[in-house]
Amino acid sequence: MSVLEPSGPSSRKIRKIFEEKIDKEGINWKSASGETKDFYYEEFMKQCIWDETGGKKPDFVSEDSWENWKQKWNTPKLQKVCDQNSKNRKSKATIGGSTPSTHTGGTATHYEHGKRLARKLGRPPTTPELFVHTNTKNGDGKTFINEKSKDVNDAIQAKREQLTQNNETIDENNMFLDVVGGQQKGRVYGLGSQATQYYNFGSTSSSTSAFDVSQQNTA
Repeated sequence: MSVLEPSGPSSRKIRKIFEEKIDKEGINWKSASGETKDFYYEEFMKQCIWDETGGKKPDFVSEDSWENWKQKWNTPKLQKVCDQNSKNRKSKATIGGSTPSTHTGGTATHYEHGKRLARKLGRPPTTPELFVHTNTKNGDGKTFINEKSKDVNDAIQAKREQLTQNNETIDENNMFLDVVGGQQKGRVYGLGSQATQYYNFGSTSSSTSAFDVSQQNTA
């Protein structure tokens, strides 16, 4: 039997993830697209972990069940899967890689942080602005949470400087998309569900409405 602990906060996190990306064909789990399911799983794994270590036995689990679980956890096949998952989570992929990004938003979603940033700026944030806000500690714009996030930001600044020197028009959102390697399966590195607010990839799914600054300012 699988359980969520603590059940209340875990359920609320999962609900927020579902609300961020609605698949219009997804009348049930089976009919939801693979892209949507991948999004749900990746967002879930950013905030939750599977406890596969066989540590302390929960009170509600019988001794027989616990011993059986531990035997299954210790099989070479499952250990290999767990080790690979651990490596994937710790991986520092290169810019444009497919490794899901992490952010400092806590339980707040990219959408919620986008609304707050829009309220602060008085306009919808650009993708580089949203990326920096969610990938620096407390959104300070300076203290990046890992090397990859810093590398992405450095690459964005270098690209912006290059375009400026060439007297080219700078489209911040397209520049960001180019730097992080475009979209992969309808996802853009560092944007969470908000990729669909900035880019149209012809997806069959939809997400929450774009940041409405006027509504936020009246809140």
